[in-house]
Amino acid sequence: MMLMPLQGQTKRAASTGEPASGVRFVVCSPAGIEFPSRLFVRRAQEFVPINIGSRTPSERVAPVGGKVEFWKQNPNPAAGTKDKKAKNVKIPKADFSVSVPGSADDKKICILTPKSDINKTSTIFFSESDFPRKGMHLINLSSYPLQIITSTDISFKESTKDDINPYRSDAGIKKSCWSFKGNKGQQVAFILKYGEPGTKPSKQFKTSNFVLSDRQSIINLVVKDPKTKKPKLFTIQVTQNKG
Repeated sequence: MMLMPLQGQTKRAASTGEPASGVRFVVCSPAGIEFPSRLFVRRAQEFVPINIGSRTPSERVAPVGGKVEFWKQNPNPAAGTKDKKAKNVKIPKADFSVSVPGSADDKKICILTPKSDINKTSTIFFSESDFPRKGMHLINLSSYPLQIITSTDISFKESTKDDINPYRSDAGIKKSCWSFKGNKGQQVAFILKYGEPGTKPSKQFKTSNFVLSDRQSIINLVVKDPKTKKPKLFTIQVTQNKG
């Protein structure tokens, strides 16, 4: 199975080879399990490297047959060249693959949570359009009910409180999200609290502030740390590429 190299791409995407739609990947590992930072994926008739980290999403990859396959090594380095032998190379089974829900025309981000066995890596998808460029966002992927208290005054004399429900796959990710869009350069102080499942948030675990940008979204993932049994924060910086 091969990708269509130019179908549905913008001029920029066609020039770089990056598809106009598809999936960008980012790693979130509460247990500290490592995930290969460099893998190979199909692009048109070639296999190209993709770097997957925990701070910023990877380049976008177009699914093939509803999934994205990854190889630890390039399964056919000569693919896409004039080497006639490349056509006869038997492509080995992918080391890891991800089934991608929804339309092939969507732009999605996939959160990868690695396990000791790479094939058991769990995935959560959300649409890039759910988190427009600029703003501070929070996704509660933990089992704890959360409350965020925000104020434009560090004294918190005037503040706003919002509850954030734990993520449930059957309810969708939007039910567990909080967003603050505000204005460029606006500084906001916040306090994050959590409670045990079934209780109201009362325990404080994060106090800080953020400054809003109009060039990127900051998405904070709250997960459960398996060692401390407390919430843990991972931050992703999402720039909206033009592809």
